Amino acid sequence: MCGILGFVSYEPVAARLVASADRLQSRGEHSTGVSTFDGQFFWDHAGLGSASQVFHHYDLSQLRGTVGIAHTRYATTGGGTPERLLRNRQPVGSDRPGLRTCANGDLVNLQAARKALMEKGYTFQTEVDSKVIQDILIERMFEQKVLEARDNADYVARMFRAVEGVHRDLVGAYSVLTITERGLLAFKDPNGIRPCSIAFREKPGDMFHPKEVAFASESSVFNYFGDYHDIRELEPGEAVFVERDTLKVHTARMSRAKGAFCFFEFVYFARPDSKFKGRVVESARRDLGRMLAREYRDERSRVDVVLGVPGTGVSAGISMAHEWGLPFEYGIIKVGSKRSFQETSQEKREKAIDEKFLFIKEFIEGKRVAVVDDSNVRGTTARKLARKLFDLGAKEVHLFYFCPAVIGPCFYGIDTPDESKLVAVGRTNEQIREWTGATSVNYISIPGLIEGLGLPKDELCLACVTRDYPTSVKEAQDRVALRNAERDTCAEWPK
Repeated sequence: MCGILGFVSYEPVAARLVASADRLQSRGEHSTGVSTFDGQFFWDHAGLGSASQVFHHYDLSQLRGTVGIAHTRYATTGGGTPERLLRNRQPVGSDRPGLRTCANGDLVNLQAARKALMEKGYTFQTEVDSKVIQDILIERMFEQKVLEARDNADYVARMFRAVEGVHRDLVGAYSVLTITERGLLAFKDPNGIRPCSIAFREKPGDMFHPKEVAFASESSVFNYFGDYHDIRELEPGEAVFVERDTLKVHTARMSRAKGAFCFFEFVYFARPDSKFKGRVVESARRDLGRMLAREYRDERSRVDVVLGVPGTGVSAGISMAHEWGLPFEYGIIKVGSKRSFQETSQEKREKAIDEKFLFIKEFIEGKRVAVVDDSNVRGTTARKLARKLFDLGAKEVHLFYFCPAVIGPCFYGIDTPDESKLVAVGRTNEQIREWTGATSVNYISIPGLIEGLGLPKDELCLACVTRDYPTSVKEAQDRVALRNAERDTCAEWPK
């Protein structure tokens, strides 16, 4: 669920890239990086932490050029030590041909693709998928003789055929931005699992000729600046190329596979002011809370007050309280912007949960509380919340989720590839309730989720709640099984 950004402009882009990266920090802040191109040289700066940390004392004039990309990383591969996080920062680079690339998503066939590249002489100093994507793209660029193109039109046509080759070679989820010496290339995987939008800024008084073309994981970036128009999402399998010198935009749909947009963007990932598939995220969460209340209308008599877990659960909680005719209280307050889900170990997740919430005892003590949250993936937050609320004097704690029970590992960019870590796998609702210590645990149904989102089911990836994956995931499943077998063997070795 990393954040990606790209700008092609008649003006220097570094300042706007860094400001935009700060807006996408909710998608990952393990590292932040920016790369630009001035027509002759690439300029790069990256480090660990958020954009405000990495660029606090940095002179942005060193990032020269009118085309650039940025990346905010949520680490799903490569480990969590500072050394490995630094090694796996993005964008990644290539000198032959000159490219800078960043991506959001995970490849299912990562190991097979990397092995095939190594057999051709490629070496890797990073573990991130974006480097494999970049190298596969380079292979297809050489195959299509992109660098021998006669003019820009020929160059783009060859480049799009190279992207078509990438689609054939790679399995998984990926939204990709790549700076080339002629412009900026953007493309999505054939199923369009991960988000990417395009927008335009016009020249003053000339709405027909843009002075900038921009790409971002979330439209909230464009809302922040307020001067973009014609914002739209890239289609599944679509490729877009923007010429650096003229800002001419070329588009092509390279694949016609069934769309499978990740529904979890609405539930958890995205900022509330972002918009996907015509739906504002905040509005979707509000409607999911209303649907949750309707599905569990018989539980209303067991509740005195509704609380929402910030930040995603508040609007849904307010909707539930309104539907039930009960008071909503801000009894749980979030401190800072930390998202415990993104921590790189279970110990760090539990510590983050302890640090990020404040509780108002007067809204909780002596009451039967309904707590509305987005999802219950590993169970860590649920267990800690239930214990804390009982410690503060709650008579009953009923947990409600506007995401169905997560029963399938995600191989597309969420750090849940191992189903043994999912609290709902192999447990009944009663067992989950007993494990968390809550009075009850309640999930929205899959039909309720679809109705609340107001989107066609066949346009969404629901794999984590249905185990129906839009691509083959066998290689990823085999990789997880091998890792678990190695872990179990090591545990049996004599100490």
